[in-house]
Amino acid sequence: MTQRILSAGAIALLALALIIAAAEIVLRAAGFSAPIWYQPDARLGWAMRPGAQGWFTKEGRAFAEVNPAGFRDRPHALDKPAGAYRIAVLGDSVVEAFQVGLKAAFWWQLQENLRTCPALRGREVETLAFGVSGYGTAQQALLLESTAMRYRPDLVLVAFAPNDVRNNSAALESENERPFFRVDGGGLALDDSFTRGTPFLNRFSPLSQAYRSSSDWLRLVQLAQAARHGVQTWREAQGARAQATAAGEDLPGIEPTTPIALFAPPRDGAWEEAWTVTERLIARTHRYAAQHGARLAVAPISHSAQVHPERATRKNLEDALGVPDLFYIERRLAALGEREGFPVIALAPELQQRAEAGGVYFHGFANYRLGWGHWNERGHAAAAAILAARLCPLL
Repeated sequence: MTQRILSAGAIALLALALIIAAAEIVLRAAGFSAPIWYQPDARLGWAMRPGAQGWFTKEGRAFAEVNPAGFRDRPHALDKPAGAYRIAVLGDSVVEAFQVGLKAAFWWQLQENLRTCPALRGREVETLAFGVSGYGTAQQALLLESTAMRYRPDLVLVAFAPNDVRNNSAALESENERPFFRVDGGGLALDDSFTRGTPFLNRFSPLSQAYRSSSDWLRLVQLAQAARHGVQTWREAQGARAQATAAGEDLPGIEPTTPIALFAPPRDGAWEEAWTVTERLIARTHRYAAQHGARLAVAPISHSAQVHPERATRKNLEDALGVPDLFYIERRLAALGEREGFPVIALAPELQQRAEAGGVYFHGFANYRLGWGHWNERGHAAAAAILAARLCPLL
């Protein structure tokens, strides 16, 4: 009897192994790829997994690889080569640029465009990308202080995304397993209480680590993770839509996760405080860069609504918000730059002109939603050209 049970168990295990093997073959033959790109980080909340690689297909289609330092970039020596001019680029998924090929990313093209800048003649221009999806200004500032400045950049370029303000507020941001700063008198105080939460600590467990590691060679694990992430994203979108409807901000044609409060002056205390924290964080980054011999430049990244080629689409949003245009972010950051003494390079106004004049979509992909989402190849190329033209006279 015992022998029969063992035989039945062995047959079941063999059948399961065959099913798993067949599923792996099918997924690989179909070209399915959904690597687990991130791992928990005790200081920043999460970080990219060094060595992770695969195809990114949520928007566009591009092969991506994370370098040994944990960033989507080629490897860089810690010691700066003699005569090199280094630019450390901080940001979120726009800098990470998984949607396009590595050499199509704006920061890669920026270094190529700057090679003709007279001020840099005879010097090797090297951009270093420190972009991680979802990072707000707080994480970017901490990343500069802990990692990026070790590469001795000459210029720190902050690619400021529209959702960064929300990311910096514990009251507004739903993803709370991250460091926050709060207003403390005339300064800021770090709140890293997320590091003591049980859900976050569980991410460091041997089981969680084994799950992430197994994804490097099991497409089934990648499929499970993609399904889990898809459900989570859907729920977040539904929650954002419900909140927008309740607040009277459910605007047709605009993605439900769009922080439309950024296109107008703050209308409540939470957003005003979020802006105060954001401005103080950027000022802190400016001071830190200067103390280490680097300059700071801030480039507000365009939101897809700002540079949609159809004027009527933009006008509908402007009318709904009661604003003359969609450039509140750019004006507020420009005022901060004037007060603190660093340049702000607004990309959206010029991109809007180019988009409307040529009927060009700088955001979106055929397999996602043309006109919305992240920069496509044209968006990255246009942004790189604008940044190079504006930065060159300042160097």
